[in-house]
Amino acid sequence: ASRPDQVRGFYALATKAQVTSLPGGVYAVPWQALALLDAQHIAYRRATDAEVPLQYGAIRTSVTPVL
Repeated sequence: ASRPDQVRGFYALATKAQVTSLPGGVYAVPWQALALLDAQHIAYRRATDAEVPLQYGAIRTSVTPVL
């Protein structure tokens, strides 16, 4: 997606949906929220079936500092 699409998409999802951020610039978005992006003609790419477990696995194996 283009940078303007990313900005518009982040805003649309942040204000109207619950999104989970995963490592590597991957976001878990409810299927219903994709309609928000479609309605505004915002381009996005679905993660492949192979990418999803890798991103969730990165969460379990990463060290997260607590401040």
